[in-house]
Amino acid sequence: MLSIMKSNLFKTVKFILSILFWIVVWEVAARLINHSYLLPTLPQTLVALWKIVSSGRFFSAVFLSILRVVSGLVIGTLLAIILAALSYRFEIVKMLFSPLVSVVKSTPIASVIILLWIMLSGNLLAIFISVLMVLPIVWQNLIDGYNSIDNELLEVCHVFNFSYRKRLKVLIIPTLIKYFIPALITSVGLAWKAVISAEIIAYVNNSIGQFINDSKYNFDTPSVFAWTLIVIIFSLILEKLTKYLLARYKK
Repeated sequence: MLSIMKSNLFKTVKFILSILFWIVVWEVAARLINHSYLLPTLPQTLVALWKIVSSGRFFSAVFLSILRVVSGLVIGTLLAIILAALSYRFEIVKMLFSPLVSVVKSTPIASVIILLWIMLSGNLLAIFISVLMVLPIVWQNLIDGYNSIDNELLEVCHVFNFSYRKRLKVLIIPTLIKYFIPALITSVGLAWKAVISAEIIAYVNNSIGQFINDSKYNFDTPSVFAWTLIVIIFSLILEKLTKYLLARYKK
């Protein structure tokens, strides 16, 4: 137990030191360039960050952006679960859906956003982009999970006449969960970045992307850095929260 604690402490210290190293590199580079438009210093960024956080529209923008991510995550995950189950049971569904997954995974996200912007409003576009990020990853991982189910154990379940519900509980779900959890953790980060990208390109009202756009057009680089820092922080928070909730679910 003590060795585990020491190992975790050592990892934390290394992580903090690596962050401090890059902060020093950033500050030195900013001082050498000496132009906030090109590269603001850390104090300039922190001042901009304080102005953003203390403004009245900050929390509503963050809340709505997170709501779009969560909406897309829930819809995309549910669709992936349904489609994966159908793909496992019916080969034709897997055959028809596989090319679409490949296209979505290989197409640049900016191109997808611009194409869909013609048909969808900003809010719907951000949610739909989140769905597109989540669905292929979760679907593919669940298909891999279904393929890894031990056929001999399935035969045992049939021999003992287990109901489908019992097979789900004792065999299928425990196998799938090992593939589902990593997919969901990966999807959270991708969905968050995709939603912010959609908000920037489509200029979604009262969103993080809108404020990043405004800062860019006003040549306010410290605010762009501050908003980027906010995006990174909330990305880490969402990922850690997802891991925590999934860990509690497993227990």
